[in-house]
Amino acid sequence: MLKGNKKKLLIIVTIILVIAVVGIGKVKASKKNENMGLNVQTVEINKQNIESRIQATGQILSMDKREIVSDVEEKIEKMLVEKGQKVEKGQVLMELEKTNINYKIKEAEERLAIEENTLVQLKTDLEIDLSNAEIKYKDASNTYERNKKLYEANALSKSELDTSKNDMDEMYNSYTSAKKKLGDGETTGKIAKQKKQISLTKLQLEKAKDDLEKYSIKSPLTGTIVDMKISESGIIENHVVLMYIQDVDHLEIVTEINEYDASKIKLGDTVKISGDAFEGKEYKGKVKYVGPFAKTVETGRGKENVVEIKVDIEDIDEYLKPGFSAKMDILTESKENVFVLPYETIFTKKNGDQVIFIVRDGKVKEEKIKTGIESDLEVEIMGKELKAKDKVIMNPTENIKEGDSVNENQVM
Repeated sequence: MLKGNKKKLLIIVTIILVIAVVGIGKVKASKKNENMGLNVQTVEINKQNIESRIQATGQILSMDKREIVSDVEEKIEKMLVEKGQKVEKGQVLMELEKTNINYKIKEAEERLAIEENTLVQLKTDLEIDLSNAEIKYKDASNTYERNKKLYEANALSKSELDTSKNDMDEMYNSYTSAKKKLGDGETTGKIAKQKKQISLTKLQLEKAKDDLEKYSIKSPLTGTIVDMKISESGIIENHVVLMYIQDVDHLEIVTEINEYDASKIKLGDTVKISGDAFEGKEYKGKVKYVGPFAKTVETGRGKENVVEIKVDIEDIDEYLKPGFSAKMDILTESKENVFVLPYETIFTKKNGDQVIFIVRDGKVKEEKIKTGIESDLEVEIMGKELKAKDKVIMNPTENIKEGDSVNENQVM
């Protein structure tokens, strides 16, 4: 009986010892897990150069392109150029039939000659009339003065005196009338009227000569004829497009960029230019125009506000042609030797603050930051306690807190 009790006691003690050992093991394992902390991936922060670039696609266009039209309706006499031909500014492109306009010029010239001859003859006649009227007036005046003395001496009747007075007055009126017809300093009267008629005829002649210039259609710029629209009848209508000329030596790229990216672009920003049509070649350019306002356009994603951007191409060659599409890499900003991190390291709090989580001695330290230049994959960061080679947690969540213990698995 005693043996049996000892045996039971031994079993109970053994069970207690096993339970104690297992319990101690669990406590140690739990403490070990607590000491290990969260497993996180980190990236090392370092200073480097960073650039902010915007990619866009646009169309190469001529900086100067003109529609050639005629101001007159007439038959083509000579066609002096053809499609694809390069022309100089002022070069004659075509000559129009000039028979009608030459007739108008000749008619105006003859009319002017007649008007000028008329003026000479009119002036001569009026000067003669004035001279005769003046002589007659002086004779009548002298006769009246003699008769007046005779009348006072009772040697002449009153009726004879009155007759001589009337003759003098009549001759005076004729004299003043002749002076008026000739004109006062040739600013009034028939002479002045004839001079105005000559001036009008001269203006008509000058207009006809100016119109003659319109019958030789000239190029308004140095460029290339890219298209022609000549009627098969050879008769052109006024203000109907005859041909298109473009300046292919001075090209630009025109594009429309969404308002967010456009707000970053400045005049003078450098641009790298490439394209499928000139594969393997890269050109340089500069932003020369940023539209003063945005417009709304329909896109595959709905409505979007865009701003027109123009880029000047600096090193044009024969491979670039108006109408080609071009890819643009616009450098909007750059900095050297600044702290840079991947976007995935930044956590934005509910209040809008941006922070990163730095790991130092296995513990998490929260650092408030501000961002600067953004590239495609990285962003400039600024903070009070940033240090080179600090380890920063990637893809942080709201579960990470200041002071947490973590285990690093550094991202290469």
